[in-house]
Amino acid sequence: MADSTTIPTRHANLRVARRLAPAQALAVFGSAVDLTLTGIVGHHLAPTDALATLPFSLIAVGALSSTFVVSRTIGRLGYRKTFVLFSGAAVASGLISALAVQWGSFWLLCAGTFLIGLYSAATGYYRYAAADSAQGARAAAVTTVLAGGLVAALIGPFLATWTANLLPVAYVASYLLVAVFGAIAALWNATLPAELERTEVVPAAASAGRSRRVLWRQPLLLAGVLTTAFAAVTMNAMMTAGPIAGMAMGHSEAAAAFAVQLHMVGMFAPGFVVARIIDRIGDRAITLIGIALILVAGAVAALSTTEWAFLTAMLTIGVGWNLTYSGGSALIAHAYRPEERGRVQPIAEAITGSFQVIGSLSAGAMTSVVGWQLLGLGLVGACVVVTLTTAKLRRRADPSSTGVQP
Repeated sequence: MADSTTIPTRHANLRVARRLAPAQALAVFGSAVDLTLTGIVGHHLAPTDALATLPFSLIAVGALSSTFVVSRTIGRLGYRKTFVLFSGAAVASGLISALAVQWGSFWLLCAGTFLIGLYSAATGYYRYAAADSAQGARAAAVTTVLAGGLVAALIGPFLATWTANLLPVAYVASYLLVAVFGAIAALWNATLPAELERTEVVPAAASAGRSRRVLWRQPLLLAGVLTTAFAAVTMNAMMTAGPIAGMAMGHSEAAAAFAVQLHMVGMFAPGFVVARIIDRIGDRAITLIGIALILVAGAVAALSTTEWAFLTAMLTIGVGWNLTYSGGSALIAHAYRPEERGRVQPIAEAITGSFQVIGSLSAGAMTSVVGWQLLGLGLVGACVVVTLTTAKLRRRADPSSTGVQP
Protein backbone atom coordinates (compact mmCIF):
# COMPACT_ATOMS: atom_id res chain seq x y z
CA MET A 1 0.00 0.00 0.00
CA ALA A 2 1.34 3.41 -0.91
CA ASP A 3 2.46 5.72 1.85
CA SER A 4 -0.25 8.30 2.42
CA THR A 5 2.33 11.04 2.17
CA THR A 6 2.81 10.18 -1.50
CA ILE A 7 -0.84 10.65 -2.35
CA PRO A 8 -1.43 14.20 -3.62
CA THR A 9 -4.02 16.19 -1.72
CA ARG A 10 -6.88 17.91 -3.49
CA HIS A 11 -5.23 21.27 -2.82
CA ALA A 12 -1.98 20.11 -4.40
CA ASN A 13 -3.88 18.61 -7.35
CA LEU A 14 -5.55 21.92 -8.11
CA ARG A 15 -2.52 24.16 -7.50
CA VAL A 16 -1.68 24.47 -11.19
CA ALA A 17 -5.33 24.88 -12.14
CA ARG A 18 -5.67 27.77 -9.71
CA ARG A 19 -2.63 29.45 -11.25
CA LEU A 20 -4.09 28.97 -14.72
CA ALA A 21 -7.45 30.46 -13.71
CA PRO A 22 -6.12 34.07 -13.85
CA ALA A 23 -4.56 33.26 -17.24
CA GLN A 24 -8.01 32.14 -18.37
CA ALA A 25 -9.46 35.39 -17.03
CA LEU A 26 -6.98 37.45 -19.05
CA ALA A 27 -7.82 35.44 -22.16
CA VAL A 28 -11.55 36.01 -21.65
CA PHE A 29 -10.95 39.75 -21.12
CA GLY A 30 -9.32 39.93 -24.53
CA SER A 31 -11.87 37.74 -26.27
CA ALA A 32 -14.74 39.65 -24.66
CA VAL A 33 -13.68 42.76 -26.57
CA ASP A 34 -13.70 40.86 -29.85
CA LEU A 35 -16.99 39.11 -29.08
CA THR A 36 -18.63 42.39 -28.12
CA LEU A 37 -17.36 44.64 -30.90
CA THR A 38 -16.18 42.65 -33.90
CA GLY A 39 -19.66 42.13 -35.30
CA ILE A 40 -20.39 45.85 -35.05
CA VAL A 41 -17.02 46.96 -36.42
CA GLY A 42 -17.16 44.35 -39.17
CA HIS A 43 -20.56 45.69 -40.22
CA HIS A 44 -19.15 49.22 -40.48
CA LEU A 45 -15.99 48.27 -42.38
CA ALA A 46 -17.18 45.42 -44.60
CA PRO A 47 -17.39 46.22 -48.33
CA THR A 48 -20.65 44.22 -48.49
CA ASP A 49 -23.15 43.03 -45.88
CA ALA A 50 -22.36 39.43 -46.83
CA LEU A 51 -18.83 39.86 -45.45
CA ALA A 52 -19.82 41.59 -42.20
CA THR A 53 -19.52 38.45 -40.05
CA LEU A 54 -16.24 37.29 -41.65
CA PRO A 55 -13.93 38.91 -39.05
CA PHE A 56 -15.90 37.22 -36.27
CA SER A 57 -15.76 33.83 -38.00
CA LEU A 58 -12.03 34.17 -38.59
CA ILE A 59 -11.47 33.94 -34.83
CA ALA A 60 -12.64 30.32 -34.95
CA VAL A 61 -10.80 29.71 -38.23
CA GLY A 62 -7.55 31.01 -36.72
CA ALA A 63 -7.96 28.75 -33.71
CA LEU A 64 -8.67 25.71 -35.86
CA SER A 65 -5.76 26.28 -38.25
CA SER A 66 -3.18 26.66 -35.48
CA THR A 67 -4.09 23.92 -33.00
CA PHE A 68 -1.48 21.48 -34.38
CA VAL A 69 1.15 24.23 -34.31
CA VAL A 70 0.34 24.86 -30.65
CA SER A 71 0.59 21.15 -29.88
CA ARG A 72 3.98 20.84 -31.58
CA THR A 73 5.22 23.91 -29.72
CA ILE A 74 4.10 22.37 -26.42
CA GLY A 75 6.01 19.23 -27.35
CA ARG A 76 9.18 21.22 -27.95
CA LEU A 77 8.94 23.93 -25.29
CA GLY A 78 6.45 22.74 -22.69
CA TYR A 79 3.20 24.38 -21.65
CA ARG A 80 4.65 27.41 -19.89
CA LYS A 81 6.84 28.76 -22.71
CA THR A 82 4.13 28.00 -25.26
CA PHE A 83 1.56 30.00 -23.33
CA VAL A 84 3.98 32.93 -23.07
CA LEU A 85 4.79 32.77 -26.78
CA PHE A 86 1.20 32.69 -27.99
CA SER A 87 0.20 35.52 -25.66
CA GLY A 88 2.19 37.58 -28.15
CA ALA A 89 -0.45 36.77 -30.76
CA ALA A 90 -2.98 38.61 -28.60
CA VAL A 91 -0.68 41.64 -28.44
CA ALA A 92 -0.26 41.62 -32.23
CA SER A 93 -3.99 41.09 -32.73
CA GLY A 94 -4.94 44.07 -30.60
CA LEU A 95 -2.45 46.38 -32.30
CA ILE A 96 -3.40 45.28 -35.82
CA SER A 97 -7.14 45.51 -35.11
CA ALA A 98 -6.67 48.99 -33.67
CA LEU A 99 -4.79 50.07 -36.80
CA ALA A 100 -7.52 48.51 -38.95
CA VAL A 101 -10.17 50.63 -37.28
CA GLN A 102 -7.97 53.72 -37.38
CA TRP A 103 -7.36 53.28 -41.13
CA GLY A 104 -10.80 51.88 -41.97
CA SER A 105 -9.30 48.68 -43.38
CA PHE A 106 -11.66 45.68 -43.36
CA TRP A 107 -9.01 43.19 -44.45
CA LEU A 108 -6.56 44.36 -41.81
CA LEU A 109 -9.32 43.78 -39.25
CA CYS A 110 -9.66 40.24 -40.61
CA ALA A 111 -5.92 39.73 -40.03
CA GLY A 112 -6.27 40.99 -36.47
CA THR A 113 -9.18 38.71 -35.60
CA PHE A 114 -7.42 35.73 -37.19
CA LEU A 115 -4.48 36.34 -34.83
CA ILE A 116 -6.70 36.36 -31.76
CA GLY A 117 -7.77 32.92 -32.96
CA LEU A 118 -4.14 31.76 -32.60
CA TYR A 119 -4.17 32.98 -29.01
CA SER A 120 -7.50 31.23 -28.46
CA ALA A 121 -6.01 27.96 -29.73
CA ALA A 122 -3.25 28.17 -27.13
CA THR A 123 -5.59 29.11 -24.28
CA GLY A 124 -7.68 26.07 -25.15
CA TYR A 125 -4.77 23.99 -23.84
CA TYR A 126 -5.00 25.60 -20.39
CA ARG A 127 -7.53 22.94 -19.37
CA TYR A 128 -5.25 20.13 -20.58
CA ALA A 129 -2.29 21.58 -18.69
CA ALA A 130 -4.42 21.70 -15.55
CA ALA A 131 -5.78 18.18 -16.08
CA ASP A 132 -2.34 16.72 -16.75
CA SER A 133 -1.08 18.10 -13.44
CA ALA A 134 -4.12 17.04 -11.39
CA GLN A 135 -3.90 13.29 -10.89
CA GLY A 136 -7.21 12.11 -9.46
CA ALA A 137 -8.94 15.48 -9.91
CA ARG A 138 -8.83 16.12 -13.64
CA ALA A 139 -12.47 17.16 -13.99
CA ALA A 140 -12.23 19.56 -11.05
CA ALA A 141 -9.06 21.05 -12.56
CA VAL A 142 -10.82 21.74 -15.87
CA THR A 143 -13.79 23.45 -14.22
CA THR A 144 -11.48 25.48 -11.95
CA VAL A 145 -9.68 26.88 -14.98
CA LEU A 146 -12.95 27.75 -16.73
CA ALA A 147 -14.25 29.46 -13.58
CA GLY A 148 -11.40 31.93 -13.89
CA GLY A 149 -13.20 33.57 -16.79
CA LEU A 150 -16.24 34.67 -14.77
CA VAL A 151 -15.05 38.12 -13.66
CA ALA A 152 -13.75 38.81 -17.15
CA ALA A 153 -17.07 37.71 -18.66
CA LEU A 154 -18.87 40.19 -16.42
CA ILE A 155 -16.52 43.15 -16.85
CA GLY A 156 -15.08 42.56 -20.32
CA PRO A 157 -18.08 43.70 -22.39
CA PHE A 158 -18.41 46.85 -20.27
CA LEU A 159 -14.72 47.66 -20.73
CA ALA A 160 -15.09 47.17 -24.48
CA THR A 161 -17.93 49.71 -24.72
CA TRP A 162 -16.63 52.06 -22.01
CA THR A 163 -13.30 52.53 -23.81
CA ALA A 164 -14.89 52.77 -27.27
CA ASN A 165 -14.74 56.57 -27.44
CA LEU A 166 -11.61 57.29 -25.41
CA LEU A 167 -9.68 58.07 -28.61
CA PRO A 168 -10.81 60.20 -31.58
CA VAL A 169 -11.66 57.15 -33.71
CA ALA A 170 -14.27 54.92 -32.08
CA TYR A 171 -13.18 51.44 -30.94
CA VAL A 172 -9.44 51.98 -31.43
CA ALA A 173 -8.91 52.14 -27.64
CA SER A 174 -11.05 49.04 -27.17
CA TYR A 175 -8.83 46.95 -29.41
CA LEU A 176 -5.73 48.35 -27.74
CA LEU A 177 -7.11 46.75 -24.57
CA VAL A 178 -6.71 43.36 -26.25
CA ALA A 179 -3.00 44.07 -26.66
CA VAL A 180 -2.71 45.19 -23.04
CA PHE A 181 -4.39 42.05 -21.70
CA GLY A 182 -2.20 39.92 -23.98
CA ALA A 183 0.94 41.54 -22.59
CA ILE A 184 -0.24 40.99 -19.01
CA ALA A 185 -1.04 37.36 -19.86
CA ALA A 186 2.50 36.85 -21.19
CA LEU A 187 3.97 38.17 -17.94
CA TRP A 188 1.63 36.05 -15.82
CA ASN A 189 2.25 32.88 -17.83
CA ALA A 190 5.99 33.33 -17.39
CA THR A 191 5.45 32.80 -13.64
CA LEU A 192 3.47 29.55 -13.97
CA PRO A 193 4.71 26.54 -11.96
CA ALA A 194 7.90 24.83 -13.12
CA GLU A 195 6.20 21.49 -13.77
CA LEU A 196 4.52 23.06 -16.80
CA GLU A 197 7.99 23.37 -18.31
CA ARG A 198 8.34 19.61 -18.65
CA THR A 199 7.14 18.17 -21.95
CA GLU A 200 7.36 14.41 -21.34
CA VAL A 201 7.06 13.99 -25.11
CA VAL A 202 8.65 10.90 -26.65
CA PRO A 203 10.50 11.35 -29.99
CA ALA A 204 8.61 10.11 -33.03
CA ALA A 205 11.07 7.25 -33.55
CA ALA A 206 10.33 5.84 -30.13
CA SER A 207 7.48 3.41 -29.56
CA ALA A 208 6.39 4.47 -26.08
CA GLY A 209 2.67 4.78 -25.69
CA ARG A 210 -0.14 3.52 -27.84
CA SER A 211 -0.65 4.34 -31.49
CA ARG A 212 -3.24 6.83 -32.71
CA ARG A 213 -5.24 3.90 -34.09
CA VAL A 214 -5.49 2.28 -30.67
CA LEU A 215 -6.10 5.56 -28.82
CA TRP A 216 -8.85 6.71 -31.16
CA ARG A 217 -10.78 3.47 -30.86
CA GLN A 218 -11.46 4.13 -27.18
CA PRO A 219 -15.17 4.73 -26.51
CA LEU A 220 -14.21 7.03 -23.63
CA LEU A 221 -12.19 9.30 -25.90
CA LEU A 222 -14.83 9.28 -28.63
CA ALA A 223 -17.51 10.23 -26.10
CA GLY A 224 -15.36 13.09 -24.79
CA VAL A 225 -14.68 14.50 -28.25
CA LEU A 226 -18.33 14.08 -29.30
CA THR A 227 -19.60 16.04 -26.33
CA THR A 228 -17.02 18.84 -26.49
CA ALA A 229 -17.65 19.27 -30.23
CA PHE A 230 -21.40 19.30 -29.61
CA ALA A 231 -20.99 21.93 -26.88
CA ALA A 232 -18.85 24.04 -29.22
CA VAL A 233 -21.21 24.03 -32.21
CA THR A 234 -24.37 24.72 -30.20
CA MET A 235 -22.85 27.47 -28.09
CA ASN A 236 -21.22 29.24 -31.04
CA ALA A 237 -24.38 29.10 -33.13
CA MET A 238 -26.59 30.60 -30.41
CA MET A 239 -24.00 33.14 -29.27
CA THR A 240 -23.40 34.42 -32.80
CA ALA A 241 -27.04 34.45 -33.90
CA GLY A 242 -28.55 35.49 -30.58
CA PRO A 243 -28.10 39.30 -30.52
CA ILE A 244 -29.30 39.81 -34.11
CA ALA A 245 -32.13 37.32 -33.72
CA GLY A 246 -33.18 39.04 -30.50
CA MET A 247 -33.55 42.37 -32.27
CA ALA A 248 -35.43 40.64 -35.09
CA MET A 249 -37.91 39.46 -32.45
CA GLY A 250 -38.47 43.08 -31.46
CA HIS A 251 -36.27 43.20 -28.38
CA SER A 252 -34.10 46.25 -27.73
CA GLU A 253 -30.39 46.53 -28.35
CA ALA A 254 -29.97 46.74 -24.57
CA ALA A 255 -31.78 43.43 -24.17
CA ALA A 256 -29.61 41.86 -26.86
CA ALA A 257 -26.45 43.10 -25.13
CA PHE A 258 -27.74 41.87 -21.77
CA ALA A 259 -28.38 38.46 -23.35
CA VAL A 260 -24.72 38.22 -24.38
CA GLN A 261 -23.64 39.14 -20.87
CA LEU A 262 -25.96 36.52 -19.35
CA HIS A 263 -24.63 34.01 -21.84
CA MET A 264 -21.02 34.66 -20.84
CA VAL A 265 -21.90 34.48 -17.14
CA GLY A 266 -23.51 31.11 -17.83
CA MET A 267 -20.35 29.97 -19.61
CA PHE A 268 -18.02 30.60 -16.67
CA ALA A 269 -19.96 30.93 -13.40
CA PRO A 270 -20.73 27.20 -12.93
CA GLY A 271 -17.04 26.41 -12.51
CA PHE A 272 -17.07 27.65 -8.91
CA VAL A 273 -19.73 25.08 -7.99
CA VAL A 274 -18.94 22.28 -10.41
CA ALA A 275 -15.27 22.10 -9.36
CA ARG A 276 -16.47 21.12 -5.86
CA ILE A 277 -18.92 18.41 -6.88
CA ILE A 278 -17.72 16.95 -10.17
CA ASP A 279 -15.39 14.44 -8.50
CA ARG A 280 -18.28 13.19 -6.36
CA ILE A 281 -20.94 12.77 -9.04
CA GLY A 282 -18.59 12.01 -11.95
CA ASP A 283 -17.59 13.77 -15.16
CA ARG A 284 -20.02 11.66 -17.20
CA ALA A 285 -22.97 12.77 -15.05
CA ILE A 286 -21.90 16.41 -15.39
CA THR A 287 -21.72 15.97 -19.16
CA LEU A 288 -25.25 14.55 -19.34
CA ILE A 289 -26.62 17.37 -17.17
CA GLY A 290 -24.98 19.85 -19.54
CA ILE A 291 -26.60 18.18 -22.56
CA ALA A 292 -29.96 18.31 -20.78
CA LEU A 293 -29.55 22.06 -20.23
CA ILE A 294 -28.71 22.59 -23.91
CA LEU A 295 -31.93 20.73 -24.71
CA VAL A 296 -33.84 23.09 -22.39
CA ALA A 297 -32.28 26.11 -24.11
CA GLY A 298 -33.31 24.77 -27.50
CA ALA A 299 -36.86 24.03 -26.35
CA VAL A 300 -37.29 27.51 -24.87
CA ALA A 301 -35.97 29.14 -28.06
CA ALA A 302 -38.31 27.04 -30.21
CA LEU A 303 -41.44 27.62 -28.12
CA SER A 304 -41.34 31.34 -27.36
CA THR A 305 -39.91 34.60 -28.71
CA THR A 306 -40.71 36.67 -25.62
CA GLU A 307 -37.88 38.54 -23.95
CA TRP A 308 -37.80 36.28 -20.90
CA ALA A 309 -37.57 33.22 -23.14
CA PHE A 310 -34.79 34.80 -25.22
CA LEU A 311 -32.76 35.67 -22.13
CA THR A 312 -33.41 32.26 -20.57
CA ALA A 313 -32.23 30.45 -23.70
CA MET A 314 -29.03 32.52 -23.89
CA LEU A 315 -28.22 31.96 -20.20
CA THR A 316 -29.05 28.26 -20.24
CA ILE A 317 -27.00 27.48 -23.34
CA GLY A 318 -24.01 29.08 -21.59
CA VAL A 319 -24.42 26.90 -18.49
CA GLY A 320 -25.03 23.84 -20.65
CA TRP A 321 -21.84 24.57 -22.60
CA ASN A 322 -19.80 24.84 -19.39
CA LEU A 323 -20.94 21.50 -18.00
CA THR A 324 -20.79 19.61 -21.29
CA TYR A 325 -17.42 21.09 -22.22
CA SER A 326 -15.94 20.47 -18.76
CA GLY A 327 -17.16 16.89 -18.55
CA GLY A 328 -16.16 16.09 -22.12
CA SER A 329 -12.70 17.60 -21.64
CA ALA A 330 -12.21 15.48 -18.52
CA LEU A 331 -13.21 12.35 -20.46
CA ILE A 332 -10.59 13.22 -23.10
CA ALA A 333 -7.92 13.77 -20.44
CA HIS A 334 -8.69 10.36 -18.90
CA ALA A 335 -8.08 8.60 -22.23
CA TYR A 336 -4.35 9.21 -22.69
CA ARG A 337 -1.08 8.92 -20.79
CA PRO A 338 1.39 11.83 -20.61
CA GLU A 339 3.57 10.47 -23.41
CA GLU A 340 0.50 10.07 -25.66
CA ARG A 341 -0.96 13.55 -25.36
CA GLY A 342 0.49 14.73 -28.69
CA ARG A 343 -1.54 12.00 -30.39
CA VAL A 344 -4.79 13.06 -28.75
CA GLN A 345 -4.91 16.74 -27.77
CA PRO A 346 -4.37 18.40 -31.18
CA ILE A 347 -6.80 16.08 -32.95
CA ALA A 348 -9.44 16.61 -30.27
CA GLU A 349 -8.91 20.38 -30.48
CA ALA A 350 -9.08 20.32 -34.29
CA ILE A 351 -12.39 18.46 -34.22
CA THR A 352 -13.83 20.82 -31.61
CA GLY A 353 -12.49 23.84 -33.50
CA SER A 354 -14.09 22.60 -36.73
CA PHE A 355 -17.46 22.52 -35.05
CA GLN A 356 -16.87 26.01 -33.63
CA VAL A 357 -16.34 27.24 -37.18
CA ILE A 358 -19.47 25.43 -38.37
CA GLY A 359 -21.52 26.96 -35.56
CA SER A 360 -20.21 30.45 -36.23
CA LEU A 361 -20.54 30.34 -40.01
CA SER A 362 -24.02 28.79 -39.93
CA ALA A 363 -25.36 31.38 -37.51
CA GLY A 364 -26.00 33.90 -40.29
CA ALA A 365 -28.95 31.80 -41.46
CA MET A 366 -30.47 31.78 -37.98
CA THR A 367 -30.76 35.49 -37.20
CA SER A 368 -34.44 35.78 -38.18
CA VAL A 369 -37.31 34.82 -35.89
CA VAL A 370 -38.02 31.66 -37.88
CA GLY A 371 -34.31 30.84 -38.03
CA TRP A 372 -34.00 31.20 -34.25
CA GLN A 373 -36.93 28.86 -33.64
CA LEU A 374 -35.56 26.31 -36.11
CA LEU A 375 -32.21 26.51 -34.35
CA GLY A 376 -33.99 25.70 -31.09
CA LEU A 377 -35.69 22.68 -32.63
CA GLY A 378 -32.38 21.57 -34.10
CA LEU A 379 -30.75 21.69 -30.66
CA VAL A 380 -33.50 19.51 -29.19
CA GLY A 381 -33.04 16.88 -31.87
CA ALA A 382 -29.24 17.02 -31.66
CA CYS A 383 -29.35 16.58 -27.87
CA VAL A 384 -31.34 13.37 -28.26
CA VAL A 385 -28.88 12.00 -30.83
CA VAL A 386 -25.81 12.94 -28.76
CA THR A 387 -27.31 11.47 -25.58
CA LEU A 388 -28.12 8.16 -27.25
CA THR A 389 -24.71 7.98 -28.92
CA THR A 390 -22.90 8.82 -25.68
CA ALA A 391 -24.88 6.15 -23.83
CA LYS A 392 -23.92 3.59 -26.48
CA LEU A 393 -20.25 4.55 -26.18
CA ARG A 394 -20.43 4.28 -22.39
CA ARG A 395 -21.77 0.74 -22.67
CA ARG A 396 -18.83 -0.13 -24.92
CA ALA A 397 -16.22 1.53 -22.70
CA ASP A 398 -13.71 -0.72 -20.96
CA PRO A 399 -12.09 1.20 -18.06
CA SER A 400 -8.97 -0.97 -18.30
CA SER A 401 -8.25 0.42 -21.78
CA THR A 402 -7.84 4.00 -20.65
CA GLY A 403 -4.55 5.62 -19.82
CA VAL A 404 -5.74 6.86 -16.43
CA GLN A 405 -8.70 5.65 -14.49
CA PRO A 406 -11.58 8.12 -14.19
